[in-house]
Amino acid sequence: MSSVDVVIPCYNYAHYLESCVASVLAQAGVDVRILIVDDASQDDTPVVGRALAARDARITYHRNAQNKGLVGTANVGVMDWAESKYTLLLSADDALTEGALARAAGVMDRHPEVAMAYGLARVVPGDFTIGREPSARSFDYVVLSGSEFLERSCLHWCGVASPTALIRTAVQHQVGGLDPRFPSTCDMEIWMRIATQSSVAALNTVQAYYRRHDANMSTAYMSRPLSDLREQLSTARTVLTERRFDPEEAARLIGAMQGRLIVQTGWMAGLAFERGDIAGMKDCIAFASEINASAWRSMPWIKFHVKRLLGRGFAQAVRRMRTANTAAPQASTGDFDPFKVGELFGWWPEDKFARTMTA
Repeated sequence: MSSVDVVIPCYNYAHYLESCVASVLAQAGVDVRILIVDDASQDDTPVVGRALAARDARITYHRNAQNKGLVGTANVGVMDWAESKYTLLLSADDALTEGALARAAGVMDRHPEVAMAYGLARVVPGDFTIGREPSARSFDYVVLSGSEFLERSCLHWCGVASPTALIRTAVQHQVGGLDPRFPSTCDMEIWMRIATQSSVAALNTVQAYYRRHDANMSTAYMSRPLSDLREQLSTARTVLTERRFDPEEAARLIGAMQGRLIVQTGWMAGLAFERGDIAGMKDCIAFASEINASAWRSMPWIKFHVKRLLGRGFAQAVRRMRTANTAAPQASTGDFDPFKVGELFGWWPEDKFARTMTA
């Protein structure tokens, strides 16, 4: 059996920890070890973590002397502790589906050129009791070149469901740990860094449960007017330059990403205007101008300027009418929510990546 080390960072998630660990211990077909890294939690995490470690020799509990944050805590596990063939970084509020590790490891065993394999995650509410997602004995998967994965990352950003990303440990150690320069995009940064060296596999099957609740990072993502778009651009620029990626290809990908960000900031500026968030609106305007001084000539920004001329009341009335005529309306704020409870999260490559294989 392939060996897998699962690193579980935990900060004040004692109430989720046991369920997360149980989902890992239940994985069949792999030889698994678990490291719980308690980031100086102030709840019952030490009690729960030590009790879990005492019950099963496969579990190790470690408590940081002081709070290190996500990046520092993750690196304690993936860089200082992990030594098995594969490594998974799994937040304590998430959980794995039945057979997830064996499916991902099986694909990577068959494809030594693949350094990371990921699948889909079911978004569940915070109070969800981890159930049994139908176990996929047969599933489709696609092996993507690193360039294809990087292109998708720049054009659409994060398509990887984080609790499903299984990484070849030797490659993880080769490229280094998570980068503290990118606290909001550290996961995507390391996946892009891996893609500069190796191929990536996408599995068209549900590999994990992703909890949506008030304390997790996806909630914070949705609450910021400009989100982490500046950090996204900085992340892509850093990866594509520091990793000695082909300069012409890097310029093309960064240019495509800038075009996407101009569209997003125009949309976000309009939402901020409707809410009366003038500071957020100005931030979007400034960022779009930094990317391209002529951004205001693009269609998203023309629509934004028309909206400003017509006024907040008119724009809000139009949005209410559009929402009322939509079969599945979005939230009242009009925000795009990539973490909708009940839905699947993760990118399954479109038709142009026509190299689907079945396991």
